[in-house]
Amino acid sequence: MSNSQAIGMNKLLLIVTLILMCFGIAVIYSASAPVASSRNLPAEYYLKAHLFKVLGAVVILGVFYKIDYALWKVLARVIFGFGAILTLAAIVSGGEVKGASRWIWGIQPSEIMKFGFITWVCSKLSNAGDEIKSIKCTIIQPAVPLAISAILLVCQPNFSMLIMFCVLLLVMLMIAGANYKYVGLSVLVSMPLGLIALLLKPHSRSRILAHFSADGTMTASQWQGRHALEALGNGGFFGTGIGMGEQKLGYLPEAHKDVVYSVIGEEFGFVGTFAVLLAFAILFSQGYNIARSSTTRFGRYMAVALTTSLFLNFVIHVCVCVGLIPTTGQPLPFLSFGGTNLMFSAAFIGILLNISRSTSGKSIREPYMSSTLSFDTSRFMNFRTRRSSI
Repeated sequence: MSNSQAIGMNKLLLIVTLILMCFGIAVIYSASAPVASSRNLPAEYYLKAHLFKVLGAVVILGVFYKIDYALWKVLARVIFGFGAILTLAAIVSGGEVKGASRWIWGIQPSEIMKFGFITWVCSKLSNAGDEIKSIKCTIIQPAVPLAISAILLVCQPNFSMLIMFCVLLLVMLMIAGANYKYVGLSVLVSMPLGLIALLLKPHSRSRILAHFSADGTMTASQWQGRHALEALGNGGFFGTGIGMGEQKLGYLPEAHKDVVYSVIGEEFGFVGTFAVLLAFAILFSQGYNIARSSTTRFGRYMAVALTTSLFLNFVIHVCVCVGLIPTTGQPLPFLSFGGTNLMFSAAFIGILLNISRSTSGKSIREPYMSSTLSFDTSRFMNFRTRRSSI
């Protein structure tokens, strides 16, 4: 890594993020115009709404970049508690959309809870020191926020978000050097319980069964997934041209939200989807590079967790569009219409940019971790040494 990157913020990460946001504006207009017209709204209705959200996201990115990431270590429990209370309020209010109570006052509070979950777990792991491999640090402490989150997300239901929480926790434990034996046993116990919970809820059971159905019929649960895959096939190599896609004309009811990647595939073809994949690959690589160069364990764990969170959103969305997993409501970061995810994705980038500054995190004090237990430090430092010698 160059000295300029080590001293100042990671400019490549910022540039790629802004490019994705700008491209998302064009995609949202193309994908949402037919939806707006079908609802007797101006064709630019969703575009104008999205522009305001993009401007807000840019402001949030700048604000979070300016905030020293050490503050999130202090506010971890407060953020998680606030998100959990709002998530509970969304459930109690009973405002269901497509069988799930995920929104209140126009926001999705589980995104706030996810941010709080990440900061809380990262804070606990960074404070563990040589006790990182104990059952207390590996199981008991992370189990508290995970259990609270799991109960709330099952009640919504929002199983795709719950899976993200579990994967994020697993990644954070692995990168912190937690006890693999305890982690493995927890995974073996939780996976059957998770599968049972998925099958017990009619909302998720119908989608899973429809996804694996092979009787040749198309149910309501299969409609969007089938047409999303068809849109990708229609695009060919160069696509039909922006605004010329057909599947968004009533076949993809959430074309500007849950399956926007398919709209990109149809109108921009393989070239467009490959460009999007490349942009996200650069974004994720820069996020993990920031983790490797962080001067604190908390910054390192936060950078890994925030980047992985964006990565999981990306993977789930793309996998739905290509038919690998059942349909779910995960947006594509920076490209899908939706305020909450866009705002928090921008906030995550802002925090990553702040961590990339060598002047940030100076106030963080962490207990000593011996080299035999510091899995993350040895791995990252060895990787950087190998890169420097090439």
